Amino acid sequence: MSLLAPQIDALRSLDYSALEARFLYLVATHSGYFTRRQFLTFTAKSKGWSVHQFTTKVIERGHARAVEYGRQTYVYNLYSRRIYDAIGRTNLRNRRRLSTFAVHTRLLILDLVLAHSDEHYLETEAEKVAHFRDHLGISPSIFPGRIYRARRSGFGTTTRYFVDRFPIYLPRPDNALCLPPVTTFTYCDTGRHELLEYASHLHSYHGFLKQLPAFNFVYASPDPSTFPRAAVFFKRLLDDPREIDVLHLVRYFQVRLLWETNRTATLTPADRDFLRAGDKRYRQEPFESTYRKWSTVGLSDQDIDTFLGPRSHRQQRSFAPYVLPENYNIFFAEPRPVSDREPRRQCSASRSASRSVACAG
Repeated sequence: MSLLAPQIDALRSLDYSALEARFLYLVATHSGYFTRRQFLTFTAKSKGWSVHQFTTKVIERGHARAVEYGRQTYVYNLYSRRIYDAIGRTNLRNRRRLSTFAVHTRLLILDLVLAHSDEHYLETEAEKVAHFRDHLGISPSIFPGRIYRARRSGFGTTTRYFVDRFPIYLPRPDNALCLPPVTTFTYCDTGRHELLEYASHLHSYHGFLKQLPAFNFVYASPDPSTFPRAAVFFKRLLDDPREIDVLHLVRYFQVRLLWETNRTATLTPADRDFLRAGDKRYRQEPFESTYRKWSTVGLSDQDIDTFLGPRSHRQQRSFAPYVLPENYNIFFAEPRPVSDREPRRQCSASRSASRSVACAG
């Protein structure tokens, strides 16, 4: 991912180091929330003093606020308008207070981005709209979006697209997940709702994804046991019944020809069931004309594929599971708000939490 130097310089002018400015840029753009562990991961530090200095700085300058969750672990919300103004993202909603579930998801998103920070992300709604509308020719009318009504009656509505904030990026040729170089969508699952949120997300994107010639989908979760079910649901939802398996179609033609030419002695009960199912699926155009041509002059499998045209060609898509490093079980306890200026007594806890290997933050 290429970071614009003016934006990083603007954050550095607020008295942050270059590394701190890069981290703040990623947090502001993709999440709005972060933990100490994530800062240590990004800076490749194993000790807690640098993160204590950093979190103290963002709190004392009024750029972030902290909420204490389980095990004296703090989650920081980067909320200051000065930070978002500096990177040209004044209206980005990441600065707002969010529900516990949303904060949990945002931290997972940041983990994913930190692990793949060199990818070319479509960071804003405008970039995403321009990519899909202007580059791929997709109509905004089918973009996943939400209609927001003005608080005051008579002020109309506003449609916002891709409001879920899950990262969308264009992978590098040598990307770590070995993905094809096509638009890549992501979903970060907290694992707390038995894939219900994941299923709802895919349903909201279904019509849009079906219009793309090719795409990748990265399903990220701290729990690998969810991967098989997530992959199966993805395939079932996006498989198009119009996509034709030519070998299956030819087998239907062969059984049908035996039936129509009264050579039924060789047909097994399974063949007859196969024929009945095929009649329901293929007794229509362009299959009827393909069958007549196949049964009279003969067609190779390749000829059939060509004769049927685009209906027989599958959308190029790939599903990639990714294991996230932290499940954030801190969210299983009720959060405790902390003053926007961290109390002095927090300092010792901060250093202790930063040194703890088991600490999620």
